[in-house]
Amino acid sequence: MSFWTAEDKIPISQTKIAIPAEHGLEYSPGQKCEFHLPAGVGFFQPKESYLNLSVKLKKDPNEPATRLQLDAETGLQVLLRDVRVYSGGAGRQLLEEYQNMNVLTALKYDYETNDTLKAKRSLTEGTTVYSEAARNDHGLEKSNQNNLEQNPYFKPMDASASYSTAFSDDEYQTVKGLLPLHTGIFQNDKIFPIGMTEGLIVEIIFEDARRVFRTLDTVNRFRHLASNPFFHSVNGSNSAPDKPVATNASQFQEFYVRRDNCQGWSANVNSFPFAIGEEVRFINASTGVDNPSIASGVTTPKVERIEYVSGTTNALKIRLNGSYRPTALLDQSHVLYSRSILQAGSYNPSYLITNAEFVLQQVEMPQGYTAKLGQMMKAGGAMNYDFMSATNYKISQLKSERVANLRLPLSQSRAKSVLCIPTDASASGTKDLLEAQTTYITHYGLESDASTRAWNANHSQRTGLVGCIDELSSYQLFYDGKLNPNRKVFTNKLSTKNSIDSQPLIELEKALKMGGIMPFSFKKFRENFAVGRALSLQNGVYDTRGTDFALQVEYQETAAPTVDKLWNCWCLHLRRIVISGSAIQLIV
Repeated sequence: MSFWTAEDKIPISQTKIAIPAEHGLEYSPGQKCEFHLPAGVGFFQPKESYLNLSVKLKKDPNEPATRLQLDAETGLQVLLRDVRVYSGGAGRQLLEEYQNMNVLTALKYDYETNDTLKAKRSLTEGTTVYSEAARNDHGLEKSNQNNLEQNPYFKPMDASASYSTAFSDDEYQTVKGLLPLHTGIFQNDKIFPIGMTEGLIVEIIFEDARRVFRTLDTVNRFRHLASNPFFHSVNGSNSAPDKPVATNASQFQEFYVRRDNCQGWSANVNSFPFAIGEEVRFINASTGVDNPSIASGVTTPKVERIEYVSGTTNALKIRLNGSYRPTALLDQSHVLYSRSILQAGSYNPSYLITNAEFVLQQVEMPQGYTAKLGQMMKAGGAMNYDFMSATNYKISQLKSERVANLRLPLSQSRAKSVLCIPTDASASGTKDLLEAQTTYITHYGLESDASTRAWNANHSQRTGLVGCIDELSSYQLFYDGKLNPNRKVFTNKLSTKNSIDSQPLIELEKALKMGGIMPFSFKKFRENFAVGRALSLQNGVYDTRGTDFALQVEYQETAAPTVDKLWNCWCLHLRRIVISGSAIQLIV
């Protein structure tokens, strides 16, 4: 602001208004929720408005316990599958529609992220962040699914020296979330004249239960195995540890865990990730060989008590509800892993959403401004409201198709970029996605031996939510009557999961930036792969109407693709709402 310049800024006041959901306050997976935002609000600030709700998880009542949480990176946002925004009044008009919005949100949160944003999302959106208190010391990457003591979804243990309370639904906590809605209108920083659209109707369909749950990485057999608790001995002796062998005389019911991976560091039981009542088994973390119990009676015992033993032992002692007789020598290279989900025929947890309401940041404009605006509209004027939006075009591709031409029927007049996300289309149940035994492999550990890498691979638990590169060799787009770029973009090094191609990441960075997603981090470029193409640069746009637009992909690697895919192809573009008199027109 300059002292010599006259500006037309006007003072305004802001008030928060909460609008409850239209058809009750409780919702289960797959149900629809509607919010009717009243025209009487007048004007509101979209970017400062949010969805307010509470969520509580429910375990499968018929299966052994294990701790569950929602997706670590997106939190409660993973529950928002389809979102539609309509104008109000009798002539209800669709202004925006997002199919599988949580796929786009996952891409945004994986790339537009840094420590500050992670901390903010963990406070307001139910995401979980990496915990130093549960860090591994075996050279594995940091995981956001290792947080045990500050996890919002379940209660921590009571920091005592002994713990034996069975894990039940009472251990899950109600998580309150304040979620920004990642649609074009509600991410715009321009004040929205809701009074002129006769209000807004926001319709949300919640995600199915099978796609939203995650286990802790410190108990899973197929994710970051070396971060699980290591077996120490039966007697707890540091000088002469007792390592049982496959004989009846060596069966045991109590054992100690090593102090690796921060087990017992706080002199209490809080660092142990397994729940009371969780089925467990040992596996050799150096060879990948399972070491099940062959004792008569309980073949897969459950955790019954956790105890911290001080003094010279200074370690956690675990008591099982039955004897464990190992198949082979049980030495200190073995780790525990959970069998609660693996042994089940099916595993069906659920969630319940309560107290759903939409909080609008109302902006109270001065009377003189609203009177002048009304006068101009009556005189034949029109109001234009521009905002960035996205449309999802879904295309299926079988894993047997080594070369595919994916045609996109784009019809946007002011397109900015295209983001194509090849998600895993496997029809897996909740059990399959949680155990992650057969899901897509995102990357391997630090081991160089090929046989070791095969069993120590890191499997994804985010099936259907993130992109899979899956042996993609190259891609190219066809539009404007020519191939773009003019040479193929090779991705074969990315497909090996142990190297990198720079060109696809450069293309993706430009596409993200033009689509309104700030690419702060490329840490998850393998775990959430996407093909990106910027259709213009700076403030430019591209008219896709009347053009033939196609994505050409080739899978020419020696290894065949492993999963069928559903391509979520998002076209990021500008939309305009034109309000004139009593008419509302949408220009795409």
